[in-house]
Amino acid sequence: MVFRIIILLIAIGFTWLLLAIPALTKRFFPRPLLSDSYLDSQLKYQITAILLALFTLILVFMVAPTSFSKYFAIGNISAPVVPVPVVGISPASNETWLQIGANFAFVITAVTFVFIYFQLIKGKQVQKQYLPFFFWVVVFSLMNSFTEEMITRFSVIVLLDTLFPLSYVYLVSAFIFGSVHYFGTPGKIPGVLLAGFLGWFLAKSIGETHGFFWAWLIHFLQDVVIITGLFFQKFSFNKKNG
Repeated sequence: MVFRIIILLIAIGFTWLLLAIPALTKRFFPRPLLSDSYLDSQLKYQITAILLALFTLILVFMVAPTSFSKYFAIGNISAPVVPVPVVGISPASNETWLQIGANFAFVITAVTFVFIYFQLIKGKQVQKQYLPFFFWVVVFSLMNSFTEEMITRFSVIVLLDTLFPLSYVYLVSAFIFGSVHYFGTPGKIPGVLLAGFLGWFLAKSIGETHGFFWAWLIHFLQDVVIITGLFFQKFSFNKKNG
């Protein structure tokens, strides 16, 4: 138990370290990997972050190999859903994670889009020469969602598995993921609340399906929306002034 808690604290530290990676990448990658400076900085960040996630997975496996094997899988994407009526999770008798996961993927992505649209996209248009850059939205979204799922969700569930009831473990993941997003996009209190709920829901999906399919997919969709918004902010012009 002691070793699991120690590794959990390290994983939490890594979560906050993600905020400092942009400053560290200059030491790790002194030369550019891509010609565009913005894309180059983002790629360097994602590579460094995913290496940190892989290191976290190694540590987690070393102290909790049985629980690691239990959850490191696609899982049963049609597993039964434990109802939580207070947040609107009241599945019908024939509904499983297949329906609930798909429904929440749509709803959460739509809510995220509303936040991002009004914060970063509204009134802007991407310059034509930058349209091919949107290929990187998918690449960065895949990498970032995997990194954050492994550090802030998967590792938390594996390390606390059998030590505490899973319902409490989900709240731990929600707190970790929500708090760090105070400095994210969307940020401040709305970002904390949105990320906190997402952290709880995705942790619940891993715990109940014994896999990270829904967690990674839903997180990926959020990142596509968010990173698209960031691209609009970086590579667009104001329509009124264009």
